[in-house]
Parts: sequence; C-alpha cells; structure tokens
Amino acid sequence: MKEQRKFHGLRAHIDDLLNRGWTITSREPLLLKRGRNRLQVCHGMLISCD
Repeated sequence: MKEQRKFHGLRAHIDDLLNRGWTITSREPLLLKRGRNRLQVCHGMLISCD
C-alpha cells in the first residue's frame, strides 16, 4: 500500500503533543485541545485557535 501522508514532520509533532496530554477533538479540520489551549491544522500548519 502506498503512503499517502505528505507532512511527516507535522505528524511526528502531533504524535508528540498527543503523548503530552493533548487530545484530538475533531478530524475535519483536525483540532487538538489541552485545557483551554486549542490548535488547528490548516494547509499543513499548526495554528493556535485561542
């Protein structure tokens, strides 16, 4: 099966955030949350949504 992911560095960073207590609250668009902090992935970038 062919690898379809494009942003390997971003994926590794998100995995690290998940290991540090962040949770995925939505997949389209990808949203992460920890406490009052929120992050969104947009066009391959991780953006703060505070």
